[in-house]
Amino acid sequence: MFEHYLPTHRERLNWLLNQREWQDVLSGIDLDKIRSETLNPPSPPSQLTGAAQYLLQRNKERVEKLLRDGVTCEEKLLDALADWETALSEDEDFPILFLGLVLTLDCSFDPVRCLYCNQAWLPKMMGLDDWKAIISEVAKPVPPYIYLTGGEPLLFGEQLYGDDGLVAFATRLGCAVNINTNAELISPKVALNLVKSGLARIHISLDSADPKVQAQIFRSRERVDKVLQGIFNLQIARDLLGARHPQIHINCVLTNLNLFQFPAFLRFLLGVRETPPGDPLSSDFAFHLIPVGGVENANLRPSAEQWRKFYTETWAEAEKVWQEYQESVGVPTNERKSLTEWAPFANPFLRVSHRGSLDEYCEQAAKGIYWSTALTKRCYVAPTQAFILPDGSQHWCGAHAIRRPVPLGNVRNGSVRANIRLNVSRLRQLPNEFCVNCAGATCAINQSVERILSEQIKSLIRGQSLR
Repeated sequence: MFEHYLPTHRERLNWLLNQREWQDVLSGIDLDKIRSETLNPPSPPSQLTGAAQYLLQRNKERVEKLLRDGVTCEEKLLDALADWETALSEDEDFPILFLGLVLTLDCSFDPVRCLYCNQAWLPKMMGLDDWKAIISEVAKPVPPYIYLTGGEPLLFGEQLYGDDGLVAFATRLGCAVNINTNAELISPKVALNLVKSGLARIHISLDSADPKVQAQIFRSRERVDKVLQGIFNLQIARDLLGARHPQIHINCVLTNLNLFQFPAFLRFLLGVRETPPGDPLSSDFAFHLIPVGGVENANLRPSAEQWRKFYTETWAEAEKVWQEYQESVGVPTNERKSLTEWAPFANPFLRVSHRGSLDEYCEQAAKGIYWSTALTKRCYVAPTQAFILPDGSQHWCGAHAIRRPVPLGNVRNGSVRANIRLNVSRLRQLPNEFCVNCAGATCAINQSVERILSEQIKSLIRGQSLR
C-alpha cells in the first residue's frame, strides 16, 4: 500500500489505516463492490478558452461584415466580437462553464471560525432538489465545472457525497465537481464516499506547516490534527479504491503570520503528496495562494515591504525547495518545471499580467487591493458563470457573491440563464467597484479571453488587407 508516497508519509498512512476508526469501517463494507460502483470524474470545460470560443462562434460573422464595410479600428471590432447581448439574443442554451454553489454559510468550526473568516451569514432556503434542478438546467449543452463551497459544504452529509447526493448526481450528468472544505469532517467513511461519488477535485484550507501558527489561524490546536487526518483519510481512500481522484489542492491564505513560512509549508506539502511513476508532476497537492481579504483583516495584511520580500526572497527560496523536490523524485532535468508552471495559480502576482511594476503592486496589496491592475477593460466571462448563494440569490461571480451587490435575480423564482439574460446589458458596467478584488483565477481567464479575441481580430484584419 501507498508505494507512491515518500517513506515517512507511507508509514503515517499505514499507521492510520491500522487504527480502529479505519478498521471498523473496513470490517463492514465490501471494497470490491465499492470499487466497481466508483464513478470516474469527467474532464471540465476549458475556462481559459471557452468564453472566447463561444463569442467567436456567435459574433465572428458580424465582425467580418464590419471589416468588409471598412471598419478597421481594433477597439470597435473587439467591442463587436465581445458583444454578449448580440451573442445571446437568439440562443436559449448558451453554455455555463463555471457554476459556483454556496450550499451553506454554516461551518463545522462554528461558533469560533478561522482567524481571517469574514463570511456574512445567509439563511438556507435551497434544498437538495433545488440544487439538483440548478445543476440539471446548466448541464446542457456543455456540462460546467461545478464548485461546491460554503461555509462548510460537508455539513450536507449524504446529500452531498452519498449515492444520490449532489456530487454523484452532477458527475453522472458529465460535470466535473470540486468541493472547497476545511477537511475536518473527512472521516474514513466520508473519504470513501467522496472517491466513490466521482469527485474530481477538492480544495482544502491549510496555511502553515507550523502547528502553532496553524492553530492560531484555526483558533484550535485540535482542529489542526483533525484537518490533517481528513487529508490523509482521503489519500488512504484513493489507494484502497485504486483511484487517482479527487485531486487534492491546497488553499493557503497569505497573512503576516505565515507569509515567510511558505517555503517550509511547500516542503511539507511535497512530503505528503503522491508521486506516481510516469506522472511525478501531476497537479495533486498544487496550491493556491490567496492574499487575505476584507477590511476586517487589515491587522493580518502584510505591508508593502513584506510583500516585496515575499515575491523576491521568499519565492526564490520556495523555488529552490521545488527544484530540489523534482530532483529527489527523479524528474529528468529537461522535464522539470518552475513552480509557477507546475501550479499556475500559485503566485498572486505572476499568475496574471499587471499594469505597473512589482513595487506598485505591493503598495496596492498593502491596502488590500490585489487585482485592480490586472482587470481587463471588459468582463468577458461573466455570462458563462453563475454563483448561487444559500438563499437562491444569483451573482455574476464569486467576487460579487462575497461582496453582494444587487443580485441578478433568485433561482427560486427564475432560471440561471434567464437571470443572466435579463442582466446582460449590465455587463457594460463591468468592471465596477465590486470588481477591484476580482478573483485571480477570473482575472486570468478574462486576460486569456481578451488575448484570444484580440489575436483573432488582428488575423482577420491581415486577411482582409490581403484581399
